[in-house]
Amino acid sequence: MTSDPAAMPPSQTRPEQTPTPLSAPDFSTPTEVDLRPITGAESVLIALDFDGVLAPLQDDPELSRMLPESARAIRALTTLPGTRVALVSGRDITTLRALADPPESVWLVGSHGAEVNLGTVPTASSSVAPSTTGPSSAAPSTTGPFSTAPSTSAPFSSESSPRRSAEEQRMLEAIDAHIASFEHSLSADPSTGSGTASDGGSGASVRVERKPFSRTVHTRGLDAEFASALHAQVIAVQTEHPGIRVIEGHDITELAVKTATKGDGLRALATADSPAAVLYLGDDVTDEDAFAELEGSRALSGMGIKVGPAPTRAPWRITDPSAVAELLTRLADERRTRQARQ
Repeated sequence: MTSDPAAMPPSQTRPEQTPTPLSAPDFSTPTEVDLRPITGAESVLIALDFDGVLAPLQDDPELSRMLPESARAIRALTTLPGTRVALVSGRDITTLRALADPPESVWLVGSHGAEVNLGTVPTASSSVAPSTTGPSSAAPSTTGPFSTAPSTSAPFSSESSPRRSAEEQRMLEAIDAHIASFEHSLSADPSTGSGTASDGGSGASVRVERKPFSRTVHTRGLDAEFASALHAQVIAVQTEHPGIRVIEGHDITELAVKTATKGDGLRALATADSPAAVLYLGDDVTDEDAFAELEGSRALSGMGIKVGPAPTRAPWRITDPSAVAELLTRLADERRTRQARQ
């Protein structure tokens, strides 16, 4: 690993074990989860997804907010010696920081691992230097990263804009053109869908989140049949541009021009912090990459906890963000008590 904590070594060079197949472990209460490997470790990295873990899922993703109990628990954890907290999200880092409002010491991984912030400005996790000039730079946004119409302005906002390669820029422009095309067709024919919760069902409105390395189409609140048809329409761009990566999650379809995963992001965090133990909590399909990294790498020791009912390779499962808040509160209390006895 280089001195750059955000640099990613080739995956084929890492010593790994074969990941456990996805399964369905029983639900545990926050008090039943065995946290001793984390509470007793000299140093720990606590990595947490945001949407669906710290914040309940919302029809309008701009309304997502961390539960107050989780916010208090995170603040308590950041005051403990040898305890690093990080947020690992599909959101871009600027939006993640604005919505989560974490303490300054909390590290951030955004765009499914493509952005890593270790307390300074965001950088891309594949050794890409930040840039404030050139075709990939963006002015600060006054309207946020979401829109329900094609964007003619800069595609994202950030303290500094991670540089995209020429090929990534070309693919992102192709994605934007593709999205603009089907948005136009939907607006021209309102009968093609049932609309969203925000438009009262009068027509098929599409909510698009624009990130540095991807575009996310949100389908929460749409009629199921229309959402399925929209998903097929969104991913059709991959036929002409096979380098585009399709990411599917809770009521989202994302088109990405980087192949970074949350597993890459977790590895960058662990490399920078060198913790004795790692705890990762996630609820979505993309979090399985982090669970696999935690399980398969001989360099990492720790545990994963799945939030919600979906199949997972994590050994533990809890129900929802309220359970997460209870578990994090317990973790802070038990770790503080154990440290006081040492």
